[in-house]
Amino acid sequence: MKYLLTITSIVILAGGLWIGLNGHSAVMTISFVASMAFLFTANLDRISEFRASGSGIEAKTREIIAKAETTLTELQVLAKIMGTLTLSLVKRSGRLSGYADDEQELIRASVLNVLEKVGIPKAEIPGVLDEWHTYTEYDYAQAIFDSTHVPDNAEPQIMEEWRALRSRNILKIPTPSEIRSFLEKYGFMTEDLNGYLKDYEHYREFKVHRRPDVWKERKHWGHLRKT
Repeated sequence: MKYLLTITSIVILAGGLWIGLNGHSAVMTISFVASMAFLFTANLDRISEFRASGSGIEAKTREIIAKAETTLTELQVLAKIMGTLTLSLVKRSGRLSGYADDEQELIRASVLNVLEKVGIPKAEIPGVLDEWHTYTEYDYAQAIFDSTHVPDNAEPQIMEEWRALRSRNILKIPTPSEIRSFLEKYGFMTEDLNGYLKDYEHYREFKVHRRPDVWKERKHWGHLRKT
């Protein structure tokens, strides 16, 4: 039964992630919580007795405290892995017109809340969000370059450098300083672009958006034009 419950937990999580990637964000969150509940149930054989008290429900364990602590640690590790995977998939789905910005933030808040409740140390939460931040930085660079349009009145040399920067993958994202250098070198810099670069720099340093409302409009930032 223990193994069946564990397998069921994994199936629920996988199914929820798949449904979530198809636009049902609430299902992903529910499946994450349900999966953790099944994992807890799978370990009920370690608990011999529940009883109600004035302060709530108490449980007596059959095994020594050390084993109980080991089980909790294992659940925390698994919860952290699940949280990392969920957040990574949510962020990656944006490349397929998946979740809107507000939905992404709701899912992130929900997952982080669950991780906190199962006891994941706050110091370990930034590691769970590594890919989330990486893909956000990638989106900043792409939005500033407006990867769907070529620059206006650009000579071949400019186009070559533009493509080289714009086409970098997630492993080598153009930095704000690299983009700024290109824009100033070829006369593309504007007040708006300077503001977007400051937003990008702020996110890289603090992992939060400097101007959330402006960030939500990134698809309308426009393409490069010589000033």
